[in-house]
Amino acid sequence: MLDLLKKVVLINLTAALIVVALSQFVSFFATTKLVDFLFFVVIVIWFLAKLMWEGGVHSKTTRLDDPRTDKVYKMVEGHDFDKEQQEHYRMNYQTGLVFFIAGLPAFITCLVLQFL
Repeated sequence: MLDLLKKVVLINLTAALIVVALSQFVSFFATTKLVDFLFFVVIVIWFLAKLMWEGGVHSKTTRLDDPRTDKVYKMVEGHDFDKEQQEHYRMNYQTGLVFFIAGLPAFITCLVLQFL
């Protein structure tokens, strides 16, 4: 739990720095209200979460070859490519979930400040 809390704090600080850097170059991100700043932080974090969750899942370059007939797969006999791919998807999903959770504090704070 402490590890998750450290990740959440680190992700939020990094996203805040990204929004500050973007505000220097893109006028859309330049804001004077805390609510808007938190909203942009949530957008950055959840955009990264979306990339983690679905990044490469529907890619056309993943496993188009037939492992039984392709000579490349014969060079690595005994390796389970399906198991490796499932592990890769699981790790991406977990990282995406951490990013989603990291965006919740900024999102909740944004909602609270908006309706006060």
